[in-house]
Amino acid sequence: MLKAVPNSKHARHMFTILVDPVRRNDILGNLQEKGIGAAVNYRAIHLLKYYREKFGYKEGDFPVAEDIGSRTITLPLYSKLRGNAIVYISEHIKECC
Repeated sequence: MLKAVPNSKHARHMFTILVDPVRRNDILGNLQEKGIGAAVNYRAIHLLKYYREKFGYKEGDFPVAEDIGSRTITLPLYSKLRGNAIVYISEHIKECC
């Protein structure tokens, strides 16, 4: 878990975890089946159609971005998310992963 930076405030916009890229879609599906609003929000943008066609990017051009993009799952995070929901989400992440 990341430590809070002194004199800062979290925006509570998104919370991401990194998982095994081979299992990511299964983990994501399992969380969604449990009613957890997990999603993939961060992809390696150079692999999107627009950037491939406009700039000629291809797989392998940005390996770190590709690695992170293949392993990221975004979990629910918002100001009214309460302890019982956090426990529910956490338990199912432990179960899936």
